[in-house]
Amino acid sequence: MTQKEILALLDRYLAGETSFEEEQLLSRFHETYGKGKELDEAFFTDERRLAILSKIEDQIHFQKSRFINWKRWLPVAAAVIIMLSITGMLYFNQKLENISKVDLSQQAEQIMPGTNKAILRLADGTIISLDDRNSSNRTLLKEKGLTVKSNHDGQLLYIIADTKAKGLKGTNSIETPRGGKYEVLLPDGTHVWLNSASSLSYNLDFSYQRKVQLQGEAYFEVAKKKVPFTVQHGMQEIQVLGTHFNVNAYEDESYSETTLLEGQIALRSLHGKDEKTILMGPKFKVTTDHHSGLSKQSIADIESVMAWKNGDFLFEDQELASILRVIARWYDVKVDYNSLPRTRYTLQLSKQVRLSDVLKMLEKTGPVKFQFEQNTIKVEK
Repeated sequence: MTQKEILALLDRYLAGETSFEEEQLLSRFHETYGKGKELDEAFFTDERRLAILSKIEDQIHFQKSRFINWKRWLPVAAAVIIMLSITGMLYFNQKLENISKVDLSQQAEQIMPGTNKAILRLADGTIISLDDRNSSNRTLLKEKGLTVKSNHDGQLLYIIADTKAKGLKGTNSIETPRGGKYEVLLPDGTHVWLNSASSLSYNLDFSYQRKVQLQGEAYFEVAKKKVPFTVQHGMQEIQVLGTHFNVNAYEDESYSETTLLEGQIALRSLHGKDEKTILMGPKFKVTTDHHSGLSKQSIADIESVMAWKNGDFLFEDQELASILRVIARWYDVKVDYNSLPRTRYTLQLSKQVRLSDVLKMLEKTGPVKFQFEQNTIKVEK
């Protein structure tokens, strides 16, 4: 679709003249355009942004309900919201504030979303900062047939130049701060995407032992090798040969969750109260309670689990406290959990918007009003 055709279609959408097929076309435009590309800044004027967001607001009859029925109109809304985030970070200007009647501190307007940034700790104790400010292609380490590089796409690459390279000793670790994320290509070809406030430790000689230690959340695409690949975190040990799976193991959550997308996983508890090994099949998840150590297997909502990696927030009937913990990690802010209501929400939006936009959307979705002071999200009393 050309820019002129897209604008014409959006105008038809605003006028309420689009068919279901045309709305699906808007959604497909978002999916095929690619988040890495930039649109002309004149593509969306302030007036058009305001009109689109006002139209979306009019279509959501949830002012007195506790959560949005997003699935009814999500294709177009998701496409429009994320396209806006590409061009203008989906900011709400003064005109939109007059419509929504939201009064948030100017401090929240300044809190931007997380970026590609991490700290690499080498075996010799060297600490290397990895972020968008120094994201040009550069070699960080080169020894015994192993090259470690970073690139401008926010990736850390371990490259084996000599297939006979052995004797590599020591452990490296990569740590993402709050407000950061990073992708790692391990020496065996395994891809790992680290979510915010997470860390991954791994030995360098992957020909001998493919084993990593995880804190936080990561998505793994494990290269198929004869040597088993093992992931350990505080509650469990996960062993695979080659598969795709997500592990959510934040210490400040009440549970850990392992979700399998394809292949097979053998999951063993390290807690001592539930020592049986669980064999997982695709599209299942195992949830482990941090207090009791007991694990339960159930069918997974893959879209919801993978939203963070795909650049979205997607909350399905979740309590406000749980949602705010996710938001706090991504925006590197604090939350005052005192007197939080147990309101549950279902909503989806891009992770590339400002903190103020997320809080405004939550306010539209439920009965809660927020304050933001001294880098802390508080419920207005």
